[in-house]
Amino acid sequence: MARASLKDMVGPLLAVLLLTVGVSPAAAQITIPLPGSGGGGIQIGPQQDQQQHAPDQNRSYGTGVSIRVLGAAYGRNCAGNVSTNVTDDLARQCQGRDYCVYRIDARQIGDPRPGCAKEYQARYMCREGGNERYASANPEASGQSVVLDCRRQ
Repeated sequence: MARASLKDMVGPLLAVLLLTVGVSPAAAQITIPLPGSGGGGIQIGPQQDQQQHAPDQNRSYGTGVSIRVLGAAYGRNCAGNVSTNVTDDLARQCQGRDYCVYRIDARQIGDPRPGCAKEYQARYMCREGGNERYASANPEASGQSVVLDCRRQ
C-alpha cells in the first residue's frame, strides 16, 4: 500500500478545514494536481449549480416597467381533460423583471399528456392598464424558450 506524504495530503485537509469553518464556497474550492495529467486536477469543494455559472439572461434593465405574469399553459392543444396550468413556474422566474428568457422544461413543469407534442402559451402585462402580451412556442415546446420583454413600450 502506497504511503501518502504530508505534501500530498495538504490540499484535501485544507479543503476540509475551510469547509468546516464556513469559508465562502468560492474560497473553499481547491484543485489538487494529478501527476502525469498535464495540468489536470481534481476539484474539491462544495458543488455548485451549473446555472450559477451561466450569464443571467433575466436581469433587470431598470426601465421601471416590469413583467406581470397573467397565465401560462403547457399542452392545452392536446386532447383530453388534462391540467395545463404552469403559471407558477413562469411567475417564479420572470415576475417583476423587465426582460426574461424562460426555458420550457417538461421535467420541471410536468408532462400533462405523455405522447402528445405540447405547445406553450404565456400571457403577461408590462404595466397596470397596459395591453396584454403573449409569448408562445410551437409543439414540442419542451427545450425551447420564450421571451417576455417589457423594455419596449
